[in-house]
Amino acid sequence: MNKKLKAVVVGAGWSAEGHTKAFQHYGVEVLAICARKPDIVQKVASGLGVPDASIDWRKSLLEHKPDIVALTTPAILRTEVIELAVELGCHIVCEKPLALNAEAAGHIYSLIKDTGLKHAFAATHLYDPSVAYVRQLLTQEKVIGDLTAVDIGYTRRLPGGPPSDMIKPWNWMSSLAHGGGALNNGLTHRLGMLERMTDMKTVSAVGEAKIYPRKTPVVPEIRDWRVWRSTMITREEASKLEWRECDAEWDYSAFFKLGHPNSGPGNSILVTMRTHPGVPSHKPTGGWFFYGTHGTLVGRGGHILHPITKHIGEEIEELSVPQNLTDDLPQIGDEIQNKWTALVRDFLADIEGHPHEPYLTFHDGWRYQIAIDAIRESKGWATMLDYSEI
Repeated sequence: MNKKLKAVVVGAGWSAEGHTKAFQHYGVEVLAICARKPDIVQKVASGLGVPDASIDWRKSLLEHKPDIVALTTPAILRTEVIELAVELGCHIVCEKPLALNAEAAGHIYSLIKDTGLKHAFAATHLYDPSVAYVRQLLTQEKVIGDLTAVDIGYTRRLPGGPPSDMIKPWNWMSSLAHGGGALNNGLTHRLGMLERMTDMKTVSAVGEAKIYPRKTPVVPEIRDWRVWRSTMITREEASKLEWRECDAEWDYSAFFKLGHPNSGPGNSILVTMRTHPGVPSHKPTGGWFFYGTHGTLVGRGGHILHPITKHIGEEIEELSVPQNLTDDLPQIGDEIQNKWTALVRDFLADIEGHPHEPYLTFHDGWRYQIAIDAIRESKGWATMLDYSEI
């Protein structure tokens, strides 16, 4: 790099750690981590070697005037940070979702789109090597001919479901204001993966979502997602705790239309996407099914597709992800960390004017929020992108 870039990270959770490590890996100096609780931000900043553990993000941005701001807070805090960052001329990375609704997301995009500043939307599972391989199979090798339809589904355990004596405690995933819900999280990843694998854009969306559960018990000491996802408590324990309302969906079903560049509405293909609530032992476990004019390509799993099989007539062939695609993913931690790092790699290359792979931007975050609103409101098809924009 021509000069050492400097960054401030707003937020102190798992994604804040991930972005910080990614920036540091590429030589960016992270000057401050900002969060509301002094003990938490001090612990995170100290652990990552960041000098400023701040409880005032505004003061930190004004004092440090960084080149980059990474926004990893709950979704309720977006616009204020982005307004100041744009005013200071900062490039911005924002975690998903971009906003609480499509109107707010559109406003956020409007703040930065004509400034010349770089902006990245951190739905990062599209960096999985299996996604790159499916893209190669579908768009370069065309192993199943021309794509005609896609069906995506996966099975997940519902909070408070079987076993009946166990229940999931409250977490930010239970709250829309905190950016929770299956749509803000799983859907944003899957739309990014879908568009990367097909070289197409999602044009329209419709669907329906289900809020479940309506209340869950609060375990105050559990704040980290990594701890929460492996935590279940007994119903007897839960009966002694405070219970909090939940307004985020856990289950959804949706249809999407995908369009090719320079093609009209008549050339779109239909995609179905849905969750299968239940226990992991239920079969089939779902996956990604790509239907073509000559066969079907199947990738089992949600964010990592394995195994990948090609079905031509009665013949089934299992395909292995080439090693070079695995080697393309940075290797500095676990698979989640490596994908954050891949996004930062492309983002920094763009800032420096170097060749890079395309990455999701605030425009994509806005489009995805249009789809999310359409599914939650269940009022019919919503247009995410005009064909002239593809």
